[in-house]
Amino acid sequence: MSGNAEELPQLVARAMMWLALGLLVTIRLLIWVSGNVSAEGMALTAASYPPLVAILLRQWRLHIRYLLLGAVVMLALLPFAVVGTAWDWLPWTVTAAVLCVLPAKAAWPLFGFILVATAAGGVLLGEEVTNWFWRVSATGIDGVIVFSLYTLATMVGQLHAARGEKARLATIQERLRVDGELRGTVQRDLGQIASLLRRGAIIEVREAAEVARRVLARIRATASEYRTGPQDTAVPLRSSRLPRFALLGVLILQGAKTLVNVAFLPTGDPRWALLFAPWLAGFTFLIMGRPSRVRLTLVGLFAVPVAWPGDFLVPVWDSLGAVWGFFIGAALAWARPPRSWLVVAGMFTLHTVAFFFPPPVPSGPVMAASLISDLLLAWVVYSLSRLADLVGLLERAQHELAQEAVARERARIARDLHDVLGFSLSAVALRSELVLRLKERDPSRARTEQAALLELVDRARGELGSIASGQIRLRLHREFDSVIEALAAADVTTDTHVETGPLPAEVDTALAAALRESVTNVLRHSRARNCEISIIRAGEVIRLRVANDGVRDTRPEPGTGLASLAERTGGSVWARRRPGGRFELTVEFRLDPTGFGSDADGVDPVASAQLGGR
Repeated sequence: MSGNAEELPQLVARAMMWLALGLLVTIRLLIWVSGNVSAEGMALTAASYPPLVAILLRQWRLHIRYLLLGAVVMLALLPFAVVGTAWDWLPWTVTAAVLCVLPAKAAWPLFGFILVATAAGGVLLGEEVTNWFWRVSATGIDGVIVFSLYTLATMVGQLHAARGEKARLATIQERLRVDGELRGTVQRDLGQIASLLRRGAIIEVREAAEVARRVLARIRATASEYRTGPQDTAVPLRSSRLPRFALLGVLILQGAKTLVNVAFLPTGDPRWALLFAPWLAGFTFLIMGRPSRVRLTLVGLFAVPVAWPGDFLVPVWDSLGAVWGFFIGAALAWARPPRSWLVVAGMFTLHTVAFFFPPPVPSGPVMAASLISDLLLAWVVYSLSRLADLVGLLERAQHELAQEAVARERARIARDLHDVLGFSLSAVALRSELVLRLKERDPSRARTEQAALLELVDRARGELGSIASGQIRLRLHREFDSVIEALAAADVTTDTHVETGPLPAEVDTALAAALRESVTNVLRHSRARNCEISIIRAGEVIRLRVANDGVRDTRPEPGTGLASLAERTGGSVWARRRPGGRFELTVEFRLDPTGFGSDADGVDPVASAQLGGR
């Protein structure tokens, strides 16, 4: 995916917020023009806009955010000192800045205080109820719109930026869990094996071999379990509660403003307010419910007929057209094009017609402001719905990435248990049997083998501690000596030919892992008495060949361990029969370490340099 495509969710979320802010500013400008506000009053009123825009631009450090909030408050109050109350004072920038900057426990009480102060100011100035309540509702609605879209856009950005963090933490948690599980069982058993071998009597060595076989069987079962489980669980989409609360708040404030207009306009009557209160409650209930075609139809029936042509019967009913924007937004969010666009076009056409019939006809700026108000409310409904869905999708994506990372980690641990610890325990069992055979006929060599066997157990304990962390490092020269000793313990003679020269660390590790897995297959799946091992460098390719004479009557396969290793490192592997009942396995790697894969989840620095790399 390209960088631009990856940033698309953030760009869309931010664009939704900025478009809503642009519509708010446009409405304010049109109201100023229609109210004949002076140029000085307009400039002073707009003075608090730049610091609010700065707050919304990015996640500043806390002290800068507080400074910007202080600037918004001071500039919003500045016109009182210059022109008194002869301007369109509407402290929506203050409510928006307070909600966006301060913690919720401080922001919401202060938000309520600002609304109360706005109402008190209108009452003290002797304004009409419809005027000062409009000021209160517009201050609250605009602040909630900016805050909700800003917060959701921020959540989208944070979820997108942290899309790999949850996967990384889930991987670490799985490693810690597996480390505790293995240390509580296998580590104890390895300690028991070491204790038995140190005592050294025949019965103790025989018991150590039996314990090694039991642990080996358990390791293979555990590896199989890690490959197959746990099963992924589907996570249902869940939206943040913020969009619903924000939409409900806007609906309540807009509905309250409508009721005040119905009751207190010169053409109004308080009795109509009592009638329309349950009407607006039903409309709110429909908008807040689960989206459906039936519900959208009911919203339209609630919103349209009463406001127009109902206003021909009772002129004040046209105030109910203030909720048309919610219906338009619901159509955009709930219906698919072209049906949604038909509703939008029809509603804006109807609203335009309603300006002229019945008269009087409002001024051009008032008509434009009313239409843009519809557009703003529609955009808020649509944006809150879409951003809530986007937040839910990103949360689900985070969970699925974490599940995938855990599954990859379990698969890696399974490979390491099989490839690393499985080989060591097989070698412990085989060499314990060799020590038992040497006890009577060659006691001196038996003691030497027993000391080497204790070193092998200690090495297995060290490998166990590294499996969960994924930091296992294998080296070819050390593995070469180990596999020769393991083959000898199984009474398999070996012919070796090694010409490698200096190798990059990644290639050295990959070869060591391939050699270990190849010889493990020889010991487990054949009746070999002779094994040939060659590691030859040819130009930019190094080739490992392991051949033995113990092929069974089955089709030769390279094994999942080697196939997985080749896939992870960009190598190749193939197996074939040879005349005389021989079986040959060949693995090739390029000497260029840049061809080796990197860690998908970013947990390990160089995955291919580990046996358990992805």
